[in-house]
Amino acid sequence: MIEKKSKIWNRMFTCAFIANFLLCISQFIVNPLVATYADYLGAGDVMTGVVSGLYFGIAFAARPVAGPIITKMNKKKIMLFAYTLGFLVNIGYAAARDIPLFIVSRVLHGLQFAFIGSLNLTLASDSLPPEKMGSGLGLFGAGGATATAIAPSIGMALRAWGETNFGSLGAGYTVVFLAAAACMLVSLVPCFLMPYKHRSEKELAQLGAWYKNIFAREALMPAVVLFFLSMAQIIYTIYMEPFAIAESIPNIGLFFTVYAFVLLGTRPLSGRLIDRFGIPRVLIPGTIIFALSFVVVGLGNSLGAVLIGAALAALGFGSAQPAVQVMGIQSVSPLRRGVASNTNYFGIDLGFFIGPTIAGAVYAKTNSYSTMFLLFIIPVFLGLVVFAAGLKPFYKRVEAKRVAEAEEAGTA
Repeated sequence: MIEKKSKIWNRMFTCAFIANFLLCISQFIVNPLVATYADYLGAGDVMTGVVSGLYFGIAFAARPVAGPIITKMNKKKIMLFAYTLGFLVNIGYAAARDIPLFIVSRVLHGLQFAFIGSLNLTLASDSLPPEKMGSGLGLFGAGGATATAIAPSIGMALRAWGETNFGSLGAGYTVVFLAAAACMLVSLVPCFLMPYKHRSEKELAQLGAWYKNIFAREALMPAVVLFFLSMAQIIYTIYMEPFAIAESIPNIGLFFTVYAFVLLGTRPLSGRLIDRFGIPRVLIPGTIIFALSFVVVGLGNSLGAVLIGAALAALGFGSAQPAVQVMGIQSVSPLRRGVASNTNYFGIDLGFFIGPTIAGAVYAKTNSYSTMFLLFIIPVFLGLVVFAAGLKPFYKRVEAKRVAEAEEAGTA
């Protein structure tokens, strides 16, 4: 149980924010280089896509276990365990010199992510006052998304530095993995400093049996929308560098820099707009702008076009994703926010797994990254269709649930 504060930047939120920021740096100095590292180790096009997405596929498969554990056990202890595992996994990456050992580390990394993603979101939302939920999660998302956006450029710079100073491409990758391990080690500090009081036995009893805490049906629609948006978004992270190499586009690290700066401004603003105008008025235009980014990148073959695509992608995804996450959190009672967060991450994990796998197959078939980017407009619009079709039934269920809870509290 988290003591509620009237302000966003309380100690609990600040610790969760810093830990999540370092986690995202660690993950995304590694993830964008997975495809090229797999190729360096001798993987083919399809295997490269599979290895890239395996991390998220394992996380998805582990969520039926991770969800109930996060909901019912001491969240601070789970956090310390998961961040320590992340440190060890990156040491494993550094030691890997062939595909099988790299896959083993990727699997363990996926297990770590099954716990840490929804746990961070739950702790952040639990620390926020209800009237500032959108703004607070917007800021939380801004930190994580900015780290996610700048980390690929950091990873590429570290790889180049390692290759230059140690004389081999393999050494460059090793430097990246060790830097990721160092981030996870430092992130243990805010985890230790995090104020946390575990829920009472009475509150835990209200959650019911473990299998009731795997998935929140109330949050299904937002999770499906997140699935489609995440399937598309991960393509930029995984395939932007190979795309730039194929199209002879220089300084592709600027894509992630532009993405980061636009995202830094978009996330907090989108949170305030959600609180003021409601979710649909933020999510719908955000999704359309996000789809447009794939047109610009897919049809452009210059750095200028790619940078415009980066700005559009950050503006669109940075508006749409937090709106959907707020929907998931608001669909359940505060006691079950961990279940709703886990449900959100079912969609994210599955999208992150299927996206690179499909993209790898598309490239193997077409030999064109431009075609691959253009085709990923489809899942973005599918997400918009699901949202539009499910919005009214979603709000009816949420309102009915709130009325039933109010009546139950009145008779208690």
